[in-house]
Amino acid sequence: MIRIVLPSALALLTLSACLAPDADPLAWSANYQRPYEPLTRCIAQNVPADYSVVPELDQRQQVGGVLVSSRSNGQKVGAFGIYRIDDGSSRVVFRSAIKTVGGSAFVIDQAQQVANSCAS
Repeated sequence: MIRIVLPSALALLTLSACLAPDADPLAWSANYQRPYEPLTRCIAQNVPADYSVVPELDQRQQVGGVLVSSRSNGQKVGAFGIYRIDDGSSRVVFRSAIKTVGGSAFVIDQAQQVANSCAS
């Protein structure tokens, strides 16, 4: 009996972890078929003109990043993290610094559009 209960409990815990809400609703991630270096440069070049960007590449760790700030007040809006998966693909993670769901949704949508436009 114990052998049956323990695996069932473990299965329920695993399932509940899969069904839990997103731990950070102000973030999104996606994989792209493009190396991290050109993807980082493209994202930095295509962020809307309302924002200033600070791009960085760390070739040793094979990651890129783009800090996005408001041109009007200098406040951080969000940040892209671009991580090498293999020679031809990367994972992009965007984290919004805007804490309101409505405000962050607009920024997140813009970030997704930028990253998607750089996918090719």
